[in-house]
Amino acid sequence: MSAAKQELKKVVGEFSEDESRILLRFAEWLKEQGEELTGKELAILRRGEKQVREGEFVWWRDVKRTDV
Repeated sequence: MSAAKQELKKVVGEFSEDESRILLRFAEWLKEQGEELTGKELAILRRGEKQVREGEFVWWRDVKRTDV
């Protein structure tokens, strides 16, 4: 098993039941995509990862105006 998969397994084990269900739905969606990201999409993803690492983000619950 790769180091990335081992780390993923460790992190997933720390999630609550609700978080696990959310992650499962995302993983299933990701698996269904079946195509590689474009260079532009990868650049957007990397920029977002950098922003999160540097604390440059806002929680959805802090900006939403109504309950969804």
